[in-house]
Amino acid sequence: MKCLFRQILIVLALVYMPLALADQAYPIVTYTCDKEADEVKVKNEVKWGDAGKNFIFAEEQGTYNPWDWVEMEDRGKRRLVRQSKEIQLECELNNKVYRVKLEPKIFNPNFFGQCGNKISVKVSVYVGEAMLIENKELEAFCHGNAPVIRGVKVFAKNNKVKFYTIAKHKFY
Repeated sequence: MKCLFRQILIVLALVYMPLALADQAYPIVTYTCDKEADEVKVKNEVKWGDAGKNFIFAEEQGTYNPWDWVEMEDRGKRRLVRQSKEIQLECELNNKVYRVKLEPKIFNPNFFGQCGNKISVKVSVYVGEAMLIENKELEAFCHGNAPVIRGVKVFAKNNKVKFYTIAKHKFY
C-alpha cells in the first residue's frame, strides 16, 4: 500500500511540476535615466514561465535580475541565500548627480523555506549627499495582498519621489 501511494505521488509530481514551473514568476528591474524628462525611474515587474526564464537581461538597457545579486550555499537540507552584490547607478539631471542603489530583498534566507524562492528589491536614492529614499522595499511581504510598488519616479526639478503601487493580486 505504501509503495502504491508513493508511486501515485511520484506520478502526480511529474505531471504537476511542469505546470508549477510554467507559473513561476521571474522578477525584472528596469532603471532609466531619462534626461529629456528630467526623471530617474525604477520599474518593478515580473514575467511568467518561459518569457521570464528566457528574458535577456542587459545592463546597457537598464534591465537587472535581482537573483544575480545573491549567492547560494547548500548546507545539508537548507540552501542559504545571502546578498552578494548591490547595484550603484548614477544619473546627472539639472547639474545634480542622482545615485540609485538597488539591493535584493530576501524574504527567507533558506531558499527551501516559505517564500525562500521569491525575491524583490530595495531602492535607495540620493541627490549628492542628501537622501531622498532609503531601502524602500518594492515588495514588503512575500504573501498576503499588501500593495507592491511597481515603479519609483524621481523628478529632478523638485526632488520629489512618486511611488506607483498596485495590489499584489494584480501584480502577480
